[in-house]
Amino acid sequence: MRNCFLWLSAVCLFISCNTPNHWETPVKEMTDAQYPDNPSLESRHSDAKQIAYKSVEITRQADGLFDVAIRPHQASTAGVKIKNAPLLEWMPTAVDWVKKDDYLTYIAVIDQEWNRQQVQFGAGQFEVIGKSNVKITRVDLARNCLNAYLWEMLIYAQDSDGKDKLYWQGWFDFPKDLYAELFEKRNALPYETFRAGLENWIDPLVKKINLDLLRKVKSEKEVRFEANNDEMYELKNERLRKRKNIVYPKTVAKMGDLLSDSTRFATFAQPGFYDTKDPRVTYLSRFGKLEKVIERQTITPTNEAAIELEYVFVSNQNPKIITRLVVGGVIAKNLPRLSVADANNGAQASMGVANHSFYETFDYQQQHLTKNNPFYSFLLDEKGNFLDNHKIGIDGTNFHLDAQDPTKLHLWILSFERHAFLNHSVVWLGR
Repeated sequence: MRNCFLWLSAVCLFISCNTPNHWETPVKEMTDAQYPDNPSLESRHSDAKQIAYKSVEITRQADGLFDVAIRPHQASTAGVKIKNAPLLEWMPTAVDWVKKDDYLTYIAVIDQEWNRQQVQFGAGQFEVIGKSNVKITRVDLARNCLNAYLWEMLIYAQDSDGKDKLYWQGWFDFPKDLYAELFEKRNALPYETFRAGLENWIDPLVKKINLDLLRKVKSEKEVRFEANNDEMYELKNERLRKRKNIVYPKTVAKMGDLLSDSTRFATFAQPGFYDTKDPRVTYLSRFGKLEKVIERQTITPTNEAAIELEYVFVSNQNPKIITRLVVGGVIAKNLPRLSVADANNGAQASMGVANHSFYETFDYQQQHLTKNNPFYSFLLDEKGNFLDNHKIGIDGTNFHLDAQDPTKLHLWILSFERHAFLNHSVVWLGR
């Protein structure tokens, strides 16, 4: 027995000593000529670089934390290091309450991987290595929405006008062995079950989504709503930068102009750039007319009182085509109160279960962990079957309460890659 114990101890020691603790992966950079559709061209730092960094180094620290450093081509350029990044929080995650349903588990994991998660590290949360001729103020680490290993880093610096602007952007392949290890640690599920769909997009099977695993319904009723497709959203922030990536129609005077199957957006292509030469097909006629809105009072799996909203749309090309947008785990008191002009600052989330926002600060990420997130959103057909939002042409939702009347809830539907707002509707909660 003692010999067996010694043998097992030796094996465990051998495995621990041979577990990789350091990875280095080359950075992909793109010049302006290679990336003419870059939405940041007109708003980036005056000294922005396209060729500056050669590799990303990931080093394991204690308790699932990792240093992520970026190394320059030349010693005269400063490097940057994010220390003790909890990379598990970037891993696609099946929260505990979906694991009773294999289909919902798969959809949850796939939706998280194929949606962007960009996290901002501000002052005191990263280290500048060496001397820099610019004041580096922020470093972002992003998991792209293309496949399991395509990630991105962005460096921001203070410009002469005192504003933080994009200084450098590059792409790298996350180490495959580390990804598989972190996925299994995060989910207690075999990576092989999900590998094919995480590495390459595979159209999910069309099955019914089991909403009962996501909430308990206490009551429901149709509520008053107002659809505003004849309005135009404010062209500012991300919507302004990405306006040029609306390939068709060229003139957009109101959101309703985009609610057509003829609408085309720039495709998001590997390693993570927008390409107007390969426009993305959409089926946005599905959102032509908002027919009704149902409000449900619910209890979340985290035992919180929340609301679920079901928006029922009828196609403006074929009235027999029904599309249901179901959004739940919404805790209204936590939503920002904004004017319509400031809608870009609303609570944005991608489609799926317990997803992080597309963009968030590191502090916000750590205060809103996936495991505690009751939010979910799906596109469903009239029978409750899953519809692929990527194929239809939307990325998610943007919510805020009205600045003047907190009983009014504003929904803005985000287009594919958030190039535009497609729909603005107002719901009077409880009425």
